[in-house]
Amino acid sequence: MTLFMDEIMSKLLLILAITLALPVNASFTVSTQNLWHYTNDYENRLKNLNDEYFSESADIMNFQEAWQSFTGKSLFNTIVKKEEFNTHYYRTNNTLIIKEGLATLSRFEILEKTAFELPHSKLFRKRTMIITKILSPTKKELYMINIHLSPFTQGKVERVDQLDYILKKIESDFSDAPVILTGDFNQEEDENFFTKLVDAGYSSTLPGICTYCANENEYVDSEYISKLDYIFYPKEVFQLQKARRTFVEKPISDHFGIKAEFIDLRD
Repeated sequence: MTLFMDEIMSKLLLILAITLALPVNASFTVSTQNLWHYTNDYENRLKNLNDEYFSESADIMNFQEAWQSFTGKSLFNTIVKKEEFNTHYYRTNNTLIIKEGLATLSRFEILEKTAFELPHSKLFRKRTMIITKILSPTKKELYMINIHLSPFTQGKVERVDQLDYILKKIESDFSDAPVILTGDFNQEEDENFFTKLVDAGYSSTLPGICTYCANENEYVDSEYISKLDYIFYPKEVFQLQKARRTFVEKPISDHFGIKAEFIDLRD
C-alpha cells in the first residue's frame, strides 16, 4: 500500500513540475485618453481623476493633449506623480497659455522612443505620431504608437493621408515587433476609412461604442455622439481579454477613455 501511495505521489509531483514549467500568458492593459487641453471645471475634473485613477489606470497609458497651463494646472502632471513610470513625452504645441503633447506612460521598460510629424501638420496644430518600444511583462518587444489626427469633418482628407503615412511608416521602420496603434483619430467609425488598417491585420477593441458622447458627457459642447478614440491591435499576436470605456461616471475630459486587456500569444 505504501509503495502504491509513493508511486501516486511521484506522479502527482511530476505533473505539478511539468505544469509549473509551462509558459504563463501574462496579461497587460493598455489605455488611451484625450485629456482636453482646457482648464474648464478643472477642480472637479481633478477630483474625478484622483477618485477614479487606480481603477481606470493601465500598464501602458497613452495620452493626447497632455497639457499644462501657464498657471501650473495639469491633469497629466498629476498622473505622472501617481507612480514611478517610464515616460515618453513629445511636445506638440507650445503657446503662452498652454503647453501640450503626446505621452505614453509605461510600467514596463521602455527600449526606444521615436516621433514623426504627420502630413498636414501645422505650426500651432502639430499632428504627430510617437512610437515607444516596450518590453512586455514576459520580455517580449512591442511597439506602442500614439497618434492625434486632424479634427472635424473637413479634416477627413488630411486624416486619410495621415493614416496612410502611419501604415507605411510601420511597414518600413517598425516591422520587427508587433504594433498596438492607439489614440484620438478624430474619425467616426467608417468602414472605408479604416479598410487599409483592417486589411493590415488590425482589429478594434470596442467597435460601435461612443467615446465623444453629448448624451452622456457634460463636457461635450456639441451634439456629437461619436467614436473618435481607438485601440487597434494585431489579432494574430494579441488576444483581447476585455475592453471598456474609462472615466464615464466621473469624466475628466470631453472624451471618454478606452482600456483594454491583452494576452501576448507569442508567450
